[in-house]
Amino acid sequence: MGRRPVRVPPGGFRDIAVLRLSSLGDVILTLPVVRALARAFPEARLTYWTKEEYAEVLRFEPAIDHLRVLEREARKLEDLISMSAELEHCDLIVDLHGNLRTRLLCLRQPAPIARVPGTRLQRARWVHARWSRPRALPHALERYAAVLRPLGLEAPGVPEVNAGTEAEAWAEAWLAGWSRTASPVALCPGARHFTKRWPESHWIGLDAELRAQGRPRLYLSLASEREALAALGRALEGDAWARWVCEPLPRLAALLSRCATAVSGDSGLMHLAAARGLPVVALFGSTAPELGFAPAGAGHEVLCRHEPCQPCTLHGRERCPRGHFRCMEGVTPAEVARAVARLATGR
Repeated sequence: MGRRPVRVPPGGFRDIAVLRLSSLGDVILTLPVVRALARAFPEARLTYWTKEEYAEVLRFEPAIDHLRVLEREARKLEDLISMSAELEHCDLIVDLHGNLRTRLLCLRQPAPIARVPGTRLQRARWVHARWSRPRALPHALERYAAVLRPLGLEAPGVPEVNAGTEAEAWAEAWLAGWSRTASPVALCPGARHFTKRWPESHWIGLDAELRAQGRPRLYLSLASEREALAALGRALEGDAWARWVCEPLPRLAALLSRCATAVSGDSGLMHLAAARGLPVVALFGSTAPELGFAPAGAGHEVLCRHEPCQPCTLHGRERCPRGHFRCMEGVTPAEVARAVARLATGR
């Protein structure tokens, strides 16, 4: 928790700062806490601090009064110490990150600080000491919600991301006349780390399976991820029922809500799809759902082989340390296609 017990003052809080600087999935998973604070203290000004690359997913959240965006060129430690002066007027700081940067921002602040408890050691036990039979960690939603309990608040439900009217209208126009007979399957082949990415050959195989089922396919990624998947891009050429889109996060969110289901690795887009109401087929490689980051809510299918060496990392690696990559290679396109059929039918 913070340095001292956090108590609600008479009349409630008036100026609340919520800190979660990264990454996309974590930022999305904090939204139930943000909404709980806004409901409990409707007169308070709520400011959310995050990095600029994740700000767009929060831009249209009605519970947030102001976004404090950390630009890429202003994240040095001395920058953060200077920025911390902006928090001096707050009467509550909710630190949902708890890393060095947010601790620097909170340093010597007069406001009470509610801080998410760290789980790094518990997660590291899964990576380095599975022989000790660690328990599955609580989902990140539960950890974030626990921060509010000393205030007598609950943060029920799952995240919901607002895309904004412009993005919704754009998505409607972009999809007009396409996939009228069936909602598309959203396919998210990118991830920051290699060991979170399903092999490109498997994506090509899955595309063939879904094409045979007569399903429109909508690929969503960063432009750099699309360039890195050249073989997949070539496999889609000339197919009227396959599209690839690289757009800002609000537009991707708007497109996702118009799909039947999504397939994704353990990435930010996995959490965005779930937060837009899609049932997700989630593919776990070097990480594992026991670390607390499965897609939030009910109705998802998590495909994880639970190899003896899995999970081998907390965040992802640039190569398989064992050289076989069975955690991802062993999840077959046919298996994923069957999961898609089950979820899309129930949509």
